[in-house]
Amino acid sequence: MIKNSKEHLLFTVGLARKAGKTVVGTDAVCDEIRKKKVFLVLYAADVSANTEKRITDCCTYYGIPHHKAPDVDKTALGSAIGKAFSACIGITDQNLSELISRSL
Repeated sequence: MIKNSKEHLLFTVGLARKAGKTVVGTDAVCDEIRKKKVFLVLYAADVSANTEKRITDCCTYYGIPHHKAPDVDKTALGSAIGKAFSACIGITDQNLSELISRSL
């Protein structure tokens, strides 16, 4: 059972990953944003200032919504998608991106 919004957010991100509707990693996410295939970008609260600037600049330029996941570090975000850690994740499905946005 999902107890709080952080768990719900990570569950939904994991669901998107299982559905094959995610792009993982800063470079890959920025590449897919340029191709206009990403609907939402979610990044960990503990990313470096440089990584955060790269993500936010790219998203702002292309008009993609982006959110810093509250209280979610790179390890927690990575484990939600089956990896050791992940700084950012791009969601490539409109409906899943809306569901994740409501979790924030």
